[in-house]
Amino acid sequence: MKKFLSLALIAAMLLSCAVLFGSCDKAGSDDEFKLGVICLHDEVIDDTKPLEIFDPQNTWKRKTLTNYTATELLVQVFKDGELVYDLPTLDEIREHCKQEREGMWEEVRRFTNPHTYYVDLSQKLWDIKHGLLNQRNH
Repeated sequence: MKKFLSLALIAAMLLSCAVLFGSCDKAGSDDEFKLGVICLHDEVIDDTKPLEIFDPQNTWKRKTLTNYTATELLVQVFKDGELVYDLPTLDEIREHCKQEREGMWEEVRRFTNPHTYYVDLSQKLWDIKHGLLNQRNH
């Protein structure tokens, strides 16, 4: 039980330092939101370079993105207990949410049988997760 708890704590610490990136196709006429990627806090997705994404369950399913825009989705709101973020107005929040929702595929937005919105892990984060799971099973 102690080994499992320590692995769970390590995983929680790693994910608490994660960064979420969103990506959209530059060439697309509709700029639909294509994917989300969770990275470790020290990773940066450079959208001037190709990005290989893969299915975390079926790792043989891979795709390389070359013409995309990566945007960091998480912003720091508090630091050392102090507010460090300029809070938007409710109207600004409402408009931003509307724009983000409109950028997602219709299959994800629909209420009846919505498609699952998948979020990928960076290779580095997936390797850590996979290593922890392998340790747990041995």
